Amino acid sequence: MQSIAENISVSPDSLVIEKIINGDVSLFEVLIRRYNPVLYKIARSYSFNHQDAEDLMQDVHVIAYTQLSKFEGRASYKTWISRIMVNKCLYKLKYGYFKNEVPHEDFPNHQPMHNKANENQTEDRLLNRELTVVLERSLQNIPVMYRTVFVLREAEGFSVAETAQLLNITPVNVKVRLNRAKALLQKQVEKFYSHADLYSFNLVYCDGMVQKVFEQINKIKKEDSETSVQ
Repeated sequence: MQSIAENISVSPDSLVIEKIINGDVSLFEVLIRRYNPVLYKIARSYSFNHQDAEDLMQDVHVIAYTQLSKFEGRASYKTWISRIMVNKCLYKLKYGYFKNEVPHEDFPNHQPMHNKANENQTEDRLLNRELTVVLERSLQNIPVMYRTVFVLREAEGFSVAETAQLLNITPVNVKVRLNRAKALLQKQVEKFYSHADLYSFNLVYCDGMVQKVFEQINKIKKEDSETSVQ
């Protein structure tokens, strides 16, 4: 029998959000963990390094929490929070002072969140990781406008319409950019392997992100409480 926590962890976003709005703030952790990977991939697709991506993710989760009561559900929560991340990335690119990096050189031993292979899968894991690094580095060599479309469509599975909405471009442009991205990548990589591995966000980093976001949430709650007393 599944525990309440396990049931909540697989519950639809709408139910989790309803419970959070009704006062169970601790359940926001479910949304943080659920959407850390997609937010991380989006940030990395805009050439932000690991630390900058984490900072952006923290900001986006806090914004999502403060605006959660305004979420109307017309688009999915995934699309909604991804749009916040895209806007945040574009703003930081224009006004921020983030550093770029060569992918993975600062933490070469990190592993994908979902990679729990046993000993018999060691060779497959190594091959998977090698091909992932090759593809990731190849992605860094193509323009951002193509790279971001590729990550949203191929790595995260957003539809053409959703991708167009996120990037504020037409569906036709999404298709054109995706085809161009694939053509550019084919010059450097013979075949794609496990798209979901792109820009993997470690489980160990996920724990830290939850803690950081809740520190900000608790701060916001404290400020709101002090304001209401006054």
